[in-house]
Amino acid sequence: MRCHDFHLSGYEVRQFGDEIVLHLELAGQESHVRFSGVELYQFVHPGGAIIFGIDEVPISRILDEFWERILHWAQQHGGVPHWDRDDRASYQAKLEAGGYKAWDISSSIGFAGFVVAQSITDVTDEFRHAAQP
Repeated sequence: MRCHDFHLSGYEVRQFGDEIVLHLELAGQESHVRFSGVELYQFVHPGGAIIFGIDEVPISRILDEFWERILHWAQQHGGVPHWDRDDRASYQAKLEAGGYKAWDISSSIGFAGFVVAQSITDVTDEFRHAAQP
């Protein structure tokens, strides 16, 4: 999966939030990365982002860092599919039992983000073929 030093040209939230596709570009090259089975994500300052890496990390790391924010999202806005007023350990156990993984998306400039989902796939060929006449 190619992403290092690529610019984030945009992203799509699809399938009613179950799927996120990152669109990346670098000097005439493109890369498209799909997260499927999305449970949670957060992107901060995506404009002008130069992606450094998309790295799988333990779910516990994301929950440790963002637990208070996740509670706020779940209580104020809903839309956190597997959270049912769980404590942190129970929620983590549900995610791990469901095959969820976490990815940290780092950036050289400005952007920070994470995704908790069931899978990640390089879908560049799908987008390349769709753009051809």
